[in-house]
Amino acid sequence: MHRKVTNYDVCRQALPRPVWHVDGGGARPASDKVFQHDGGGELTIRNFDVSNFGKLYRSCGNCSIQDKRTVVLQTIYGDNSRKISICDRYTGNSSGAEPVETGSGPDGAYCKYTSSNIVYK
Repeated sequence: MHRKVTNYDVCRQALPRPVWHVDGGGARPASDKVFQHDGGGELTIRNFDVSNFGKLYRSCGNCSIQDKRTVVLQTIYGDNSRKISICDRYTGNSSGAEPVETGSGPDGAYCKYTSSNIVYK
């Protein structure tokens, strides 16, 4: 577990892979993604502050091996001025090409949350 991890001026990913539990800390700015989950397993991110960022989390959609990945996000603090896009879905591939976006939001199969789970303060 990584506790109270803070990164400033993130170029690509804020933390090395694999990281399985992050509790506390933050990242800013991050022009691209803060976490990229390339391997399999579950990643939990909680009590994390992020601002001026591209994506908080991305599951690898063009890795040569597509392992099962699960992410748990709890108490994420973000930019006050914008709402984040939650659970953009893509069709993955093993060619290395950028994956194609196929949807966004809860779907009951892969993106298991309801709008009541998301609170903007």
